[in-house]
Amino acid sequence: MNRQSIAIKSGFWRSEGGNPFWIKFTDNQVFWLGMNNKTDDSNLGETWCHVGFGEINGDLITLKWSDISVGKDQLNGNITIQVISETEMMVIEDSGNFGKSKWIWESENKNFSQF
Repeated sequence: MNRQSIAIKSGFWRSEGGNPFWIKFTDNQVFWLGMNNKTDDSNLGETWCHVGFGEINGDLITLKWSDISVGKDQLNGNITIQVISETEMMVIEDSGNFGKSKWIWESENKNFSQF
């Protein structure tokens, strides 16, 4: 099957679980920062916070990610995401705890003070 490239938006994304992701697409490269959402039990990024780097090829993103010491978790792994549209994507394979969640683009930027 020949996969078509989709012009996916960089910026602020949110998973179905409400967790924030800042994702930048540059040519076929993908850079990201993801963390747990603020809840009654934990502050933003307190439980997990990770960075990732990967590639987009057609409608698939493949990425390596690792928790950093901002959060309590110290995990790392790989993830494959299918791009559905320029503002929607879905995890299809992962070695972490992402599940098969959809992610939705919300805006070009969002800073920590907006949480």
